[in-house]
Amino acid sequence: MIPILGISVWLVVKIFAILAFLIYLLFALVIVRQVRLMTETIQVGFETPLKFLSYVHLTFAGVVLLLALIIL
Repeated sequence: MIPILGISVWLVVKIFAILAFLIYLLFALVIVRQVRLMTETIQVGFETPLKFLSYVHLTFAGVVLLLALIIL
């Protein structure tokens, strides 16, 4: 705890960690959008695995944010 302000340092760290995971989730959403736009534009034959991996990444980011909210 910072004596002058009465603020816990760990609370600030937790807030920044949760904000970082939230930004990571937004990044994952951008990736899903970019993959969707890319697969609509260019047909190369493996669009389905790319879309699947982007959704797996988005799910992973959501689970990590949820776990951070529960644990922290």
